[in-house]
Formats: sequence, structure tokens, C-alpha cells
Amino acid sequence: MAEVKGKFISLAGNVLKLFKEGLYNINPELVAKTEKNWSELNPEGWYDTKIFNLVLEIYSKYSSVGEESIILVGKSIYPLIKQTIGFPNSVVTPLDLILYEAVGFMVNHRGKDVIPRKFIRKNDKDVLVEAPAPGYNSKLYIGVYLGILEMFEITTGKVVQTKSITNGDATDEFHITW
Repeated sequence: MAEVKGKFISLAGNVLKLFKEGLYNINPELVAKTEKNWSELNPEGWYDTKIFNLVLEIYSKYSSVGEESIILVGKSIYPLIKQTIGFPNSVVTPLDLILYEAVGFMVNHRGKDVIPRKFIRKNDKDVLVEAPAPGYNSKLYIGVYLGILEMFEITTGKVVQTKSITNGDATDEFHITW
């Protein structure tokens, strides 16, 4: 089983609150599993990634952009981390932050199903990384990497998922360019 910190579930719940019917559908299951609703989760507490996935799925169901909404949630993650705990002083370039994301992923996830990032290529403006999602939609990472680039005011960056466990590949892999 894999677990994720509550702040990410709450972040997704916060955007889901735009769709009251979606919150109505998520809260009973969330309360049954955690005894709390999305806004009461301990930000640093550990929760099953399946709960995070449930919130993401319901958000994509009610959003007019469907699964693209999962990418939008991903774009919010590193601005949230910057706002809450910040980044080390050594993070000064987009590549630095992409490499730091690999560390942050391991800090914010735990369990036997959590696999560290594996960088196939890590050049400035060209990164290829294996990043399997432990129990939730891997499209989230497209948003994470786009959000990282946008934090450096890079609006022309591209993130292409080149492999997908959902599509039968052995891993999730992303090609990030800017």
C-alpha cells in the first residue's frame, strides 16, 4: 500500500468544492476511511493514495475539462509546497526543481508501492524521468512538471507522457522539455 500526505488530498478537495455534488459524493467515503472530511485532514498526516485518487476521479468527473482537471491539480502542487515549506536555497533553475521534486516525492509518499524517480536523462531543458504513480492517475505528474516550469515563467514547456502503466507499460515515463 502507498500513502500520501493529507495536504495533497485537501488541495484536490479544495478545487472539488467548486462542484458541491462532487463533494457530496466524496465526503461519505472519505469520512468512512479517515473519520474526517477533506478539509479536516491532517496536512502532514498519512492517507492511502486510493483516497487521493478518489478525489481526483470525482473532480475529473464533474469538471468540464475531464481528466485535464487532474493536470490542473498537479500544476498547483509545487506552488503549494513553496508556500508551505519552501525550497532549499540550492533550487535556482527549472532543472534543480525537477530534481528536487524527486526528493519531495519520497518525502510526501511512503509504502512498499512507492518507487523513487529514475532519471534516464537530466539535461538542462531536456529531462526524461520514470515516475510511476502509486495508486492515483499519473496525469497528475504532467501538471506537476508543467507547474514547476511555470514557476520559472516558462510557458512554452512541454511534458509528454511517453509510457503509461494504465496503457500496459511497465512504468510511467515523462519527457520534459523547455
